[in-house]
Amino acid sequence: MWSAERWQPLDLRRRGELGPYDGELIALHLIPKMQARSERYLVGRMEVCRGRTYFTGIGSGGTLAPAELRKHYELRWLQLQEDGGASP
Repeated sequence: MWSAERWQPLDLRRRGELGPYDGELIALHLIPKMQARSERYLVGRMEVCRGRTYFTGIGSGGTLAPAELRKHYELRWLQLQEDGGASP
C-alpha cells in the first residue's frame, strides 16, 4: 500500500484546517481498537450533511459516520489523486 508516514489521523473537529476537505478523494484506513475486528481500507469522499460528517465510499455504495466508527477503529486518511494514485 502506501508508506505509513503519509497517513494522517482523522481529526473531525479540525477537519476544516487539516483536511480531508469535503469532496476530496481519500483512502480511509480503519485500524481496529479490539483484536476481534479486522483492519480495513475504504476509498471515498467526506461530506457534511445537516451538520454531521459522513464518508461516502466508492464501489461499496455505502455511507458511514466517522464519529461512530471512532468507537471501534482508529481512523487515518490519505489524499488520493483523481486518477487513482496517491498524491505527491
